[in-house]
Amino acid sequence: MRFLNALVFAVVSGLFFAGTVGAEEPAAKAAATLTFETDILPILQARCAKCHGDEKLEAGFDVRRRFAILKGGDTGPAFIPGKPEESTLIERIEKNEMPPADEGRLDEKQKALIRQWVLAGAPTVKNPEPPLEESEIASRISDEDRQFWSFKSPVRPAIPTVKALDRVRTAIDSFLLEKLEAKGLTFNADAPKEVQVRRLYLDLWGIPPTIEQANEFLLDERPNAYELLVDRLLAAPQYGERWGRYWLDVAGYADSDGYLAADRLRPEAWRYRDYVIEALNRDLPYDQFVREQLAGDELTDWRRGEEISPEVERQLRATGFLRTAMDPTYPGYIEPNEVHQVLADTVQIVSSTFLGLTVQCARCHSHKFDPISQRDYYSMQAVLLGAYDPARWQPSEVRGIPLATEAQEARINELNKKADERVAALTATSVELTARFRKRRIVELLTAAAPGAAIDPALVDKLLAAVVVAADKHTPEQKELVAKHVPGAVWTDEELIKRFAEFGEDLAKLKAAIAAEAALKKTIVKLRSLVDVDEKAAEGRILRRGEHTKPGGTVTANVPEVLTPVGFQLDVKPGYKTSGRRLAFARWLTEPSHPLVSRVQVNRIWARHFGRGLVPTQGNFGRAGIRPSHPELLDWLATEFVAIGWSQKALHKLMLTSTAYRQSVDIDAAKTAADPENKLWGAWQPRRVEGEVVRDGLLAVGGKLNPQMLGSPANVAGSADGAVVDTDNADGRRRSIYQIVRRSQHLTLLELFDTPLMEVNCPERTVSIVPLQALAMLHGPQAERAALGLSERVMAAATTDEERLVWIFRTLLTRVPRPTEQQNFQTFLVEIRKEQLINKPTPTAEEQLAATRAAWKEAALVLLNSNEFLFVH
Repeated sequence: MRFLNALVFAVVSGLFFAGTVGAEEPAAKAAATLTFETDILPILQARCAKCHGDEKLEAGFDVRRRFAILKGGDTGPAFIPGKPEESTLIERIEKNEMPPADEGRLDEKQKALIRQWVLAGAPTVKNPEPPLEESEIASRISDEDRQFWSFKSPVRPAIPTVKALDRVRTAIDSFLLEKLEAKGLTFNADAPKEVQVRRLYLDLWGIPPTIEQANEFLLDERPNAYELLVDRLLAAPQYGERWGRYWLDVAGYADSDGYLAADRLRPEAWRYRDYVIEALNRDLPYDQFVREQLAGDELTDWRRGEEISPEVERQLRATGFLRTAMDPTYPGYIEPNEVHQVLADTVQIVSSTFLGLTVQCARCHSHKFDPISQRDYYSMQAVLLGAYDPARWQPSEVRGIPLATEAQEARINELNKKADERVAALTATSVELTARFRKRRIVELLTAAAPGAAIDPALVDKLLAAVVVAADKHTPEQKELVAKHVPGAVWTDEELIKRFAEFGEDLAKLKAAIAAEAALKKTIVKLRSLVDVDEKAAEGRILRRGEHTKPGGTVTANVPEVLTPVGFQLDVKPGYKTSGRRLAFARWLTEPSHPLVSRVQVNRIWARHFGRGLVPTQGNFGRAGIRPSHPELLDWLATEFVAIGWSQKALHKLMLTSTAYRQSVDIDAAKTAADPENKLWGAWQPRRVEGEVVRDGLLAVGGKLNPQMLGSPANVAGSADGAVVDTDNADGRRRSIYQIVRRSQHLTLLELFDTPLMEVNCPERTVSIVPLQALAMLHGPQAERAALGLSERVMAAATTDEERLVWIFRTLLTRVPRPTEQQNFQTFLVEIRKEQLINKPTPTAEEQLAATRAAWKEAALVLLNSNEFLFVH
């Protein structure tokens, strides 16, 4: 924010800096009429119009017309003519809140003059005033603002020429080598093949390679064996599971609504998660990926079609992206504060995901660092108002998209209606059948009690009415009748079937018919996705100080002005029951020349592979963020991404096949001195794997990983010590991306290894090293189960300790043990066996086997705690 209240600052600072222009004594002026043109405009024109009219419209405020000042800027009117006591302008001036202290305060005479003008009704000579011509309305953004690096479209630079051509495999290497060679450095040698294969598996699949998978690459002598391995890993479904988790972080995905203990579940949220996995696996072009998530429901006129095609279903599921924000509203509880917070969180998710900007900082005031005004913020929020309309709010569990066209929905509703009618008729027949046989049974009992006596039909009807009611619900009369005439009689269907075989046959036929009719009914799946209420989207309003109770000026659906040419407006085209706003916004985002979208995504992928972004602040490409270390490389990658059809898999391959990615960890003295933080990427930077990779790796090496893909999430369970653990069953052994994500019940192992608690979203994870991680890997239930599984597997895989040690090292670390490791582990195994047999001087063969298995379990725990298992080297 440049000003706390742009309108106040514009008027007041103009008066202050204009010196004595028009500054006659208030008492003298009181005798005459103050006018805007004579007394105010010269001051504003001299001191304010540069930022508020002639060259730009800072905070949406124009000082060149009195009506424009009265209308105000982004924060609404600053004064009410004739009512200085109710005017924000006067309040701020007299409290010395404006102008800012560093600009200098107004003296008492100037304050009095402003009050006098407002009290007089803020008169003007020209009444009415001519409106501003369109050509007179300038941008709120200066040329200097537009020149900031990330607000300009990326321009493809030439690939630099370098000396070490033998180390250049892709253009990436040339850009990195240019800076390395400037400091007399070059890349490290390539890492050993064992390191390369492990690195690729962890990066692309999130689990270590099996011995067989590693051998497939290690024994492949073809010159392009590495590139073929990259292709195999990218083509496998595990890629989408691994990289889908990254996107779900950015999207803020969770399976619950959040907010304290209630934290209601979102039963259908997983369909969006599956969309992400499937889209990545099929390499859906990123621009299409963006459009579908923001406006999948607006891409086609699906409502009026005959049926939902697989493509349309995918597009509708994609808009689950806009349903990830916490939402505590439910039928009977629609609190305005919560409603507007859902909107605010969704704007934050959208802007941080695609723009890499902290647009949310302009919710209550203009952004402190970036040229983003409140008008920009609420214009962007207006994009969502077609669906998220506070005046027509749909609670979390109600909002959604029926997975059917209008025609399908009508057919299904009619089919279900007829099925319900048939079920109702059959049920009525069943009730009549049961009543008939109960009546028959009553007659039998009355006849047996008084043989030859006439049966009173009225008495039979009264008893029938009584026996169909639970005993504790009987009236006094019914209790007396039952006790007198049919005491102790049982009236269940089973009892009647025993007495009357034909009743059982007829009832079974009716129940089968009812079940068959009920089975004909169809359920319409309700996607947790977003759709506009109708084509008449709500009008956007600027909320002063971000408070929904203080609406200011109106805005149209638009985007941050600094990212567009002067006068730009979204090309919004309403459709059938949809405003078209989100589609217009999505198309603007995916223009090839967009300054941020491709840069943000290539930087995100780079950071995942190399441990740090070219722009280190992945979620902030604005002025408060860190500038790119290699701006030319970033722009080359951004333009290349568009040129290769927005293919994320092709972008992965470009990075993974570079020399920069394949190099070893080793750092020599020269590199340490010249580049101590490895900002030039002259060596591989080891990095700790994420919590999901830790957990999935434990399951994989323990032989317990369930490969089942997609579908509803697996529940978690609590333990005696209060930890939250995965269930030890087939569902609980699925990959971490399929474990339920409850905001209030985080899986303890994942939380320890920095998996985010999803409050809004997570553009970038933090990485911590804490003692509790080691404790979890030594004593936690997941580590215990993995070690036990490893001990069983190693015993089955080999017969000698030497062979078993090679097997377990290759399984966990993708390499054979070094001689010192061989010796140390042999000693360790002997000591553990001794401990196990300490009170058994003559152990049986079974006891010796158990001791060996226990020793290997302990050895497995040691290796599971090694840096080599927990880091990508």
